Amino acid sequence: MAEAKKKEPFHWRTSIAYKTRPKIVVRGFDVNDLTGNLDLGEMAYLVWRGELPSEAHGRMLNAIMVCLAEHAFSPSSAAARMVASGGVPIHVGVAGGILTIGDLHGTFDRPAALFQTGIARAKAEGRSIAEMADHLVREAREKKQRLPGFHHPQHIRDPRSARLIEVGQKLGVAGAHLALALAMEDATERHMGARVWLNAVGVSGALLSDMGFEPELAKGVMLVSRCVSLVAHVYEEMTRERGWRASSGQDITQPLDLELQRPEFYDGPPDRPFPDERRRL
Repeated sequence: MAEAKKKEPFHWRTSIAYKTRPKIVVRGFDVNDLTGNLDLGEMAYLVWRGELPSEAHGRMLNAIMVCLAEHAFSPSSAAARMVASGGVPIHVGVAGGILTIGDLHGTFDRPAALFQTGIARAKAEGRSIAEMADHLVREAREKKQRLPGFHHPQHIRDPRSARLIEVGQKLGVAGAHLALALAMEDATERHMGARVWLNAVGVSGALLSDMGFEPELAKGVMLVSRCVSLVAHVYEEMTRERGWRASSGQDITQPLDLELQRPEFYDGPPDRPFPDERRRL
């Protein structure tokens, strides 16, 4: 009988990192060389993409993560607080908030997929970006489908979008995917009766696509960004609120209504100018 083929012993296989007793290597770099030389966004880019980012890509990723890190009360922060009100550890509350990131909240992957598919179709079908934008919006209208990355239920015109577009253009990151997204915004006026504005998630999906992020990895950017917020909300819930939220059983105003988020309910630092010496753009 032929000798049975020996199976290779089990081991993890990864291109991300390895460690030995004396050192830790991430994507080929000693972690101590990265420490103090990369900011968190640049480190995330390296871990996710496998290479150090260009200055423009590093700054753009940081800008997106800063912009999307906190959004007051949204499905994720409200859910995280409700979970925390049950007396669970901080990581459980954060996990509860993360579980709300889906097709309607924090959905970086869906607009990224829409714009990437649109650009691919434009090339394959010989259409201009403007023609493809018109086609995609008309198609969505006819099929009564949502356009992921457009409109915001609380802002209508998302106040973050213009700044992200500005940063992307100044850094030279903005490319075909953002051009398609903006052309689609223009097309909504023709096919939907009113302008439907790009929201920050849509702009982020377009810019991350211009940086070469696949849709699922783009979604990962949102997950990490929003964890910053969720840690703060859960910690605040644990340290200054009582448990058992809404336990009286009475009818209440919906918890995400803007009436519950008026400025007089905010007790953090007063409005203040951003220091000129910290401005980069």
